[in-house]
Amino acid sequence: MSKQYDSIDLMKFIFCLCIIGIHTNISNIFPKALQLLIGRGFFRLAVPFFFVCSGFWIGKKYLKQPAELDIIIQKYIFRLLIPLIIFENINNLLEIIKQLLRQTPKLTICHDILKHILFYPYGALWYVQASIIAIIIIYPFLKKGRIQIILIISIFLYAFALLCNNYYFLIENSYLQIIVDSYMQLFISARNGIFVGTCFLILGIYVGVHIESPKLYQYTKPLLFISTILYFFELLLVNQHVPLDDGALFISHLFIAPLLLIILTKSSLHLKHAKYLRNLSTGMYFLHRILIAVIDILSFVTRKILPVTALFFIVILMSILICTYSYTLKNRFFNQLLR
Repeated sequence: MSKQYDSIDLMKFIFCLCIIGIHTNISNIFPKALQLLIGRGFFRLAVPFFFVCSGFWIGKKYLKQPAELDIIIQKYIFRLLIPLIIFENINNLLEIIKQLLRQTPKLTICHDILKHILFYPYGALWYVQASIIAIIIIYPFLKKGRIQIILIISIFLYAFALLCNNYYFLIENSYLQIIVDSYMQLFISARNGIFVGTCFLILGIYVGVHIESPKLYQYTKPLLFISTILYFFELLLVNQHVPLDDGALFISHLFIAPLLLIILTKSSLHLKHAKYLRNLSTGMYFLHRILIAVIDILSFVTRKILPVTALFFIVILMSILICTYSYTLKNRFFNQLLR
C-alpha cells in the first residue's frame, strides 16, 4: 500500500490560501513588521513549495518505474496543458475587458496580451507554464541520469532570476543592469520555467528520487531552523532596497522549500479529507485570479471597491463552492478540470 502524504496536502492548501492572500493584498491589514514577515516572507514560500511538490511526485514515479519516464513526463505535461489553455483564455478575455473599461488603446492591449501569452500568462498561470517548460528542460538530463548536472545549471539560472528580482540592487549602475533591464523589458519577468521553474522542480525531483535514502533525512530539522533564521535576515536585507519585478524570489527558498517537503514526508498526520484539500489547492489556484478579475470589473462599473478582507474571504468562499460543485459533476472533463 502506498504511503499517504496528508501533511503535504494540508500544506499545499495552506499555501494556496497564501497565494490568494498575495493577490488580494490581505497582508496590508497587518502592521508593517508583520507585512514583511507574512506577506513578503511566509506567503512567498508558496510557489517554491508547489514546484518542489510537483517535482517530488515526478521523482517518486521515476524511482519506481525509470523505464516509464517518457510516459510520466507526457502525462505531467498533458495534465497541465489543458487547464493552462482553458484558464489562460478566460484570464485574457477578462484582462481585455478591464483594459477596455480603462480606455487603454486597442493596439496596446493586443501587444500586452501577446507578450503575456508568450512569456508570462495572466491569472498566476506563469507557474503552470513554467512547470511545463521546466520539465521539458529537465527531461533529457533525467533520461541520462544526470540530475546533479541540471541541478547545478539550474542554480546558476536562478541566480539570474534573483538579479531580476530582489537582488537587482547588486547590479545597479553596471553593465549587468543594462542586460537585465533589456531582458525584463522584452520578457516581462524572470519568473518562468527557465530561470525559476527548472531549479525548484529539479530540487523536488531529487527529493523524490532519494526518498528511500536515510541520508536524505539527516539534520533536516536543524537545517530548516537555520534556513528560516537566515530567511529572516535576508528579508531584512532586501527590504532596504527596491526590487525589480515583484520581490518574490529569495536565496533561502532554495533550502526552505525542499527541507519543509522532506520533513512533511515523514509526518504521520492522517486527515479524513486530505484528498479534498489536495483537489481544492489546485482548483482554487486556477480560479482565484478569475474571481478577482470579475470583482475588479464589477467594482469599476459600480464604483464600489471591496475592502481587502472582504475580497479575500469572498474569493476563498466562491472558489471552494465552485470547486466542490465541479467535483459532483458527472461530466468527467469538468469533474477533473479543477483538481
